[in-house]
Order: sequence, then C-alpha cells, then structure tokens
Amino acid sequence: MTPWRTQCKAFALLILSCVFCPPVFGDGFGARSSEDSEIRYWVIRGDVSEGQSADIRAQLLSLGLAATDIDRVREVITSLDWVAAAEVTFNWPDELIVQVQPEQAIAYWNDSGYINQEGAVFQSNFHGGSDLPHLSGPEDDIDEVMRRYLEIRRAMPGRALAEVEVRARGAVAFELEDGWQVLLGSDEISQRLKRAVIVIDRLERMGIQPGITKIDARYTDGVAINGPIPTTEQLLTQRENPRKGEEL
Repeated sequence: MTPWRTQCKAFALLILSCVFCPPVFGDGFGARSSEDSEIRYWVIRGDVSEGQSADIRAQLLSLGLAATDIDRVREVITSLDWVAAAEVTFNWPDELIVQVQPEQAIAYWNDSGYINQEGAVFQSNFHGGSDLPHLSGPEDDIDEVMRRYLEIRRAMPGRALAEVEVRARGAVAFELEDGWQVLLGSDEISQRLKRAVIVIDRLERMGIQPGITKIDARYTDGVAINGPIPTTEQLLTQRENPRKGEEL
C-alpha cells in the first residue's frame, strides 16, 4: 500500500472515532453540582402559607453563596420551629427546589407554643387563630397532659374539648366547647370521669344550660353540681332517661 493511501486510511479512522465516541455522564466530564453553579431560582413546595414561604425565602437569602450547599440549606430550613421536615434538591443549571412539611398542631400548649401529632412542643407564628384545644400543665410533664387529654376525648366522643389542665400535683380539670366545666381532682380520675359523663348527659336531657353549671367530681361516691338545677333525686328518677338507675 502506498504511503499516501496509508495516511488517508488513518485519518479516516480518526474521524470515525471522534464521531462515534459516546458522551460521558455522571461524576466525570459533563457533570455539574449545585456548588459549581449560582442559584438564580427557588421553588418552594408544600402546604405552606404565604407567610411561611416568605420565612423560607428570608432564610435562603441569608445564606448567600452557601445556598449552593444542599445539606446546609436543609439544615437551615429544618431549624425553623414550624418546619417538621424538608427535602432540598438542585435542578441544573440554577434552580433550587425546597419541599417543606410544616408541623401539624393539634393543640395549644400553655402560653408558649403548640403540640404536634407526636406530642412534641414547637413554636410558630403561623398557627394563630386555629380552632384548637388549649392544654396546660407543668412544662416537664407534657406526656401526662397528653394522656389525660386523650382519655377525656375517648370518654366523650363527638364532643369538642376547649381546655384540659393538669396541675402540678396531678389534679385534672377540663372544659368542653359547649361550656361544661368539670373538676376531676388527682385520684381515681378515670372513674370520676365516667361519673361526670353520666351527669352531663342527664343534665342536658333536662335542658340545663352548661354555661352556668360546673360539675365537681372530686368525690368518692358522687358529684357536686354548682348551678340552678334539680336535686340529685330528681336526676336519678327521670323516667325519660334511658340511663335511669345507673350508679354514679
């Protein structure tokens, strides 16, 4: 083969190798991370209010160039009291996507915050005005307060609780949304709660208004009723009451 033919063949093979050389993806040539780029756009997703979105944007702005560090962004967002969890992803070339899961409040806690679905206390400026029960008790005894709250809810299904209080020595009191107020004390709470439920049912059947009546169940064998109501004997002998004769 003549030298010029050999050179032409080699040149042709070089061209083919360039044309059919596959692209390289992944961590090698052509890969880009958020830290190699400038963030120009933010996308905030999740069930969040405009105020909550503004709070997140303020945090992102405060990060400056560190906003390209996904782990750092996630750390800052989840440090917000009202955020339960956050997922941060980078969409090349210049977009940061923040998926936010806000805390879900089930009750107010004392005068300092809210209680979430796991029974943990958190702070928030974005849950005010919510129609939530108010739970109160010693700061280090929230588990006991939650236990009593759930016990009362189970004993009175279909009724909305307005307030549950557990005092330092364990005394329990609660108020329903419709106005009934009940004192249970600190002993035999479950049994006293059962008696209170029976009494409330009977009082309502007699047309007694809850707003002017308080039930004191802190007794071994009965309850005291503070308000203009019929006598205990009348309550126990109401013929129309299907619970007639049930022991208090």
